[in-house]
Amino acid sequence: MKLKEYLLKFAELQTLYDMVKQDFLTKGLVHHNWNHILRDLAKGIIIGEEEGADMKIVLAGILLHDIGRLHPELGRDHHSAGAEIASQYLRTAGFVDEEIRKVVHCIKSHGLRGLEEPRTLEAKVCYDVDVLSCSVGYIGVARVFDYFMREEGMNVKEMIKIPSGRKRLREDFYTETGRRLGGEGLKKARKFWEELNREFSEEEQGIRAIIPDYEEG
Repeated sequence: MKLKEYLLKFAELQTLYDMVKQDFLTKGLVHHNWNHILRDLAKGIIIGEEEGADMKIVLAGILLHDIGRLHPELGRDHHSAGAEIASQYLRTAGFVDEEIRKVVHCIKSHGLRGLEEPRTLEAKVCYDVDVLSCSVGYIGVARVFDYFMREEGMNVKEMIKIPSGRKRLREDFYTETGRRLGGEGLKKARKFWEELNREFSEEEQGIRAIIPDYEEG
């Protein structure tokens, strides 16, 4: 199904979609913006449908997975902030308590830096969508650079040293569809980072042979 069909099917989802869109467009984030949410919604439909997930929960989870980034005033990482504030969005949109609990779990567990292991199928779909968006293929690498250099002000050396961020042991993908769509791209991305690290080290060694006190800035 297309996104519009799901929004017509679930009135609460349409209301949530409109609320979240308005807030993202108002805040105007550079990287984690409304287009990022739309790309993830498309991936969520592809994976969620193939895996037989509850699409109302999946799409609500994707709509809200980065909502915490819009509320820095909460002073917490975006997983914690998002889990805290998501309930307000969901209740206003008309979601019931059990649905809210499921969506909040999707928010807490999405991506490599999630607060908890994804336990439900819907959370696993949201996790895989996030990995596909930021860790897979050359596009994923480009978006990592875009975020950390434009929003965090990092240079190349700092980028290379970024840890994986995994809070604990996590799967690369939790669904068969995620593995099928992203397996090869993940290998490409890892190979790129390995080659970048090797080339950067070789360059630094060559420069320091001539300028011993050189430090990449």
